[in-house]
Amino acid sequence: MSAGGDSSPLIRDARVDDAEAIARLLGQLGYPADAATVARRLELLGDDRLVVADVGGAVVGLAQLHVAQSLEYDRPAAKLAAIVVDEAQRGHGVGRALVDAMEAEARARGCELLYLTTAERRADAHAFYERLGLEYTGRRYAKRLT
Repeated sequence: MSAGGDSSPLIRDARVDDAEAIARLLGQLGYPADAATVARRLELLGDDRLVVADVGGAVVGLAQLHVAQSLEYDRPAAKLAAIVVDEAQRGHGVGRALVDAMEAEARARGCELLYLTTAERRADAHAFYERLGLEYTGRRYAKRLT
């Protein structure tokens, strides 16, 4: 975990009492939810790691890591399943701190690969991921099952 300070966020494990802030961030990402729904989802994460970026006591970002064994690799693969930084905090190193923390967690769990999926419309996010050394490798296709 990163040390907190005036300019760098404290990266810490998410808690149930962060549910309202997490709901707000998910809304900014395009996945609206209320705090009660988020609190319930937090209980269902299993072995996933969910961290938040805390700046001055305020939750300004989050990242979720999902690790699974992969048929394609000898070691597990880690998916950065969610990452969002509050719109007002973007460009201040919060996203980098979150990705660094999740990469460290993936390495600690013996993962061979760290990957994520992102919406085509998120050109700003794509540029950010490439600056961090992730490379564009393909597309994602999805089908809602509801």
